Amino acid sequence: MHRTIIAGSPRAQGRCAHLAQELFDACIEERPGDGVSLVSVSGISVGGCIGCDACKQELPADSDRAIALPEEGDPLRPQERICAGDSQRHVCIIDDDMPEVRKHLDAADELIAVVPVYFAGAPSQMKALLDRLQPYYWSDAREGEKRPLTLHVVGEGGDPHGIEPLIGCVRSALSVAGFSLVEVLDWRGRIDADGTIREDAREYAV
Repeated sequence: MHRTIIAGSPRAQGRCAHLAQELFDACIEERPGDGVSLVSVSGISVGGCIGCDACKQELPADSDRAIALPEEGDPLRPQERICAGDSQRHVCIIDDDMPEVRKHLDAADELIAVVPVYFAGAPSQMKALLDRLQPYYWSDAREGEKRPLTLHVVGEGGDPHGIEPLIGCVRSALSVAGFSLVEVLDWRGRIDADGTIREDAREYAV
C-alpha cells in the first residue's frame, strides 16, 4: 500500500503544510509497513497548461519522451494497471517538475489532497498542477476502477461562496488520473496560522 499526499498551498509553512505533515507522520506511525510520499506545490515548479494538445498524441513505447517506469521494487513504481496502460506515453511538452509529480500519483493506492480555498477555488499553483493532468484525459488511466481520494479543505473560514467550486475542480481533474473523491474534510477555521489544530474537521457531503 502506498499513499501520496499533495499539499496544495504555495505557503511552505502555512496551515496546509502543517496538516499535510501531520497526515504524513500519522501514516508512518499507524502503517509503518506502507509507503507514503508527500508532494508540496510550494517546493516544485509546475507551469500552467497552454492548451496545445501535444499530450493527445500517444508516443511509441520506446520514445525517449515517454515516462520511464521505475524498476520492480521501487516504492514509486506505478500501479500495475498504470504500467499496463498507455498513460506513460501521453506526456506534456513543458519541461518542469510535473513528470515527478506524476510518478507519485501513479504509485498511489490512495491519494490525499490538502488544499486551501482561495475565492471558492484552488490557489493558482495547485490549479496549474490539476490542469496539467490533461495527458491522462487522452489515456486509459481514467477508465476502470478508481483509487480513493480524500480532500482536506483548509482556510481561515468565512468563505461566503463556499467550497463547491474547489471540490468540483479537484474531483474532475483527479478523476482522469484514476481517482474517485470519496471524502471531503472541512478544516476551515479549525487550524491556527501556526498549524495548531483546535478542532476536528467537519465531514462535508460529497
